[in-house]
Amino acid sequence: MRYLRRIALANEDVPASTTRQPFDLPVNPLSLILLHFQITNVSPAALDTYSAMDDLINQITSVIVRHNGENIIEGSLRDLMVLNMAAFGQAPGYSILSNADNGVRSLVFPLCLGRRPFDPKSCFPATQRGNLQMLFTAGADGAGYDDVNVSVETVELFEATPEEHVKYTTRAATSVVGQFDVRLPIGNPIMGVSMFDTGLAGAVDNVLSWGQVKLLKDNVEQYYAETDYEVLAAELHRRLGYLTAWPGHSHQFNGAAAGLDESDEAGQAVSIGVQGYAYLDFDPLRDGSYLLETMGASDLLLRGIGDEATAIRWIPIELVKVGK
Repeated sequence: MRYLRRIALANEDVPASTTRQPFDLPVNPLSLILLHFQITNVSPAALDTYSAMDDLINQITSVIVRHNGENIIEGSLRDLMVLNMAAFGQAPGYSILSNADNGVRSLVFPLCLGRRPFDPKSCFPATQRGNLQMLFTAGADGAGYDDVNVSVETVELFEATPEEHVKYTTRAATSVVGQFDVRLPIGNPIMGVSMFDTGLAGAVDNVLSWGQVKLLKDNVEQYYAETDYEVLAAELHRRLGYLTAWPGHSHQFNGAAAGLDESDEAGQAVSIGVQGYAYLDFDPLRDGSYLLETMGASDLLLRGIGDEATAIRWIPIELVKVGK
């Protein structure tokens, strides 16, 4: 087997509040996309490293990979970052984290197109030039930087004969106080669902958007008969590892924190880049044993019992059979 790393988009400027025109991705079977951003600091003393990273993640409001007009990957950079961490174990990485004025901070965000990177049976199949494209939308620059650059690299698998690829696109709604239902797609097996809860993201209490969650297939409880969203979120955090290793965290020190005194710890985490997220896992063994089969179902629902009416999102990860 052979793989090939290639620069699909050479380093270029990202103007604030614009959408990058679609550009072509390679035609060979594709396993992984590496989205690379560089930011140039301005007055960095006013903004610490993690807050600047958080601002960059927030700035990229939409990332789309499209094949023949159909979205294969679609979501905000933060949503896609968390999904790839939770489902595929692919976290963002950095090469430079300068704090100097006009210094550079450099971050890479992986996007998987199969259940495992480099898997020749699970990757996006070969296509024709111009059929597979990528685009993204950027909002305003963050407070700690005044320039953003982007480049994109890909991992191609020459001899691969894929049987499947993954597809994950964002759904959104507003929760209600009490019971509500949202739909999952029918037709392809689902290996997981990444979820976001606005109530939990800014929580100082346990008033949540999703509240409690259950899964119903043709009106029969499946996998998750009833679970608290808080527990799902805590399981995701445990899965991703040590608290302060997560992207986007920052610290608040004793002198700035009301109610803390010298007997308290040196600092407390006040912002976590994945707070508000949870994950429904239908592939815990990573071998397909527990996949949520949807073929033949007439209805497939996630049911929430919300505490408040706020924005929610959910991103099913479908396994699309090649040739379908």
